[in-house]
Amino acid sequence: MLVNKRQEWFVYEEQVAPPVETPSPRLKRRGKLNFLSAIFIAAVMALLVTVQSAAIVQAGYDLVQMKAQLAKLEKENELLRLDIAKLKSPQRIQHIATSQLGMVVPERIYCSANTTNTAEKAQGTTGSTVAGEIRNFFTVGRAEASKGR
Repeated sequence: MLVNKRQEWFVYEEQVAPPVETPSPRLKRRGKLNFLSAIFIAAVMALLVTVQSAAIVQAGYDLVQMKAQLAKLEKENELLRLDIAKLKSPQRIQHIATSQLGMVVPERIYCSANTTNTAEKAQGTTGSTVAGEIRNFFTVGRAEASKGR
């Protein structure tokens, strides 16, 4: 058999929630202003990074161009040095002297040395012997070679 159970019903009173305070329009405006200023700062920073990257790339291109120009100038400088060496060659100078200036190559070359050795000066000799003349000749040759000519 079914028995009807007694049920108790509790009645709850509804509690009234406190009213939700809506933010004032001034607070909404301040939040929007902060958000826009953050966006603006991020955009300026992105612009600065882009400009800096462009400057670095341009400097790289300039560096490559200057290196190419340097290599070209070094090659030209080397060619000019080669031309100078050709113009200074003794064969060229002799050819110009004989063909254009009418000079003649001498058949014999004579050398004389008027200096005397310091040891001979101390002894009072003039170096009139053949050995003394040969010694003087080689002494003068060493002095000339040491001048760097």
